[in-house]
Amino acid sequence: MTQRMAFALPLCLVLAGCGGILTRHGPLDPALAVFISPDAVALAGVRMDQLRATPIYRKLAEENRLPRFDQFRSEDIHDMLLSNDGKNVLAAAHGTFTAKPPDGFSASEYKGYTLYVKDGREVIAFIDKRTALAGSAASVRAAIDQYKSGGRGAPRDLMARAQALPAHAQIWAVVAGWRGLAPDQLREMGNLSNVDRMLRSVEDASLTVDLRTGARAAVTGDCRTEADARNLADSLRGLAALARMGVQRNQPNLQRALNGIQVTQEGRVVRVNADIAEDLAEKLVR
Repeated sequence: MTQRMAFALPLCLVLAGCGGILTRHGPLDPALAVFISPDAVALAGVRMDQLRATPIYRKLAEENRLPRFDQFRSEDIHDMLLSNDGKNVLAAAHGTFTAKPPDGFSASEYKGYTLYVKDGREVIAFIDKRTALAGSAASVRAAIDQYKSGGRGAPRDLMARAQALPAHAQIWAVVAGWRGLAPDQLREMGNLSNVDRMLRSVEDASLTVDLRTGARAAVTGDCRTEADARNLADSLRGLAALARMGVQRNQPNLQRALNGIQVTQEGRVVRVNADIAEDLAEKLVR
């Protein structure tokens, strides 16, 4: 699982001070928090059990339009956590797994755990029948080390931000600062590289998505200065206006969805909210 693939799910994630590691606060599964690296700068999660209960998910499932996992059936996964330390992405999942080598993977051992490796890069490890890890060899080994050491090294500020998110969010993310993309990535983005420059003014950010009734998404960014926040809010409003202008007249549903996006700024904080009614959300996924 590459970094780009892992965070293609929503854009670039709880326990204050990591004190109550077995108590659930916010949407993050505390049993998965033990695998988070002390160097983590972003976390993202999908509460699969809750997501499967939403009308949008059920509709997409009926039409076989959901993404497929090579290693697991989606129904095997109850909760998923993605963590990024700036170099590697680790996926940790809770569910019901059978510890057997997936097709195309070879087995090796690491500190008492069997690692299943494909092409020398992708690695899967089953910690027990309910917990699985996937990612690069470096990220999986580091997660096992973290787990064996007691799993209390996750960054406090990142965990506190995740703890503050609403627990009912089926999809969520928290980021501690945007370090910017590499020069080669910026060249690939072309004019979209302006987005990278905008995000550099953000110190911390969070995302939640709730699909229980329609689609509601909320993004909050804490900027370094109030001036940065004003510039970011103005830029986001401009992007939203351009998106609305680019929608064809024969796409009224998409126009309605874009009209539901609101950008507000208060002090150093910028908020982006999108609220799509259930009937419109169903039309958009057809």
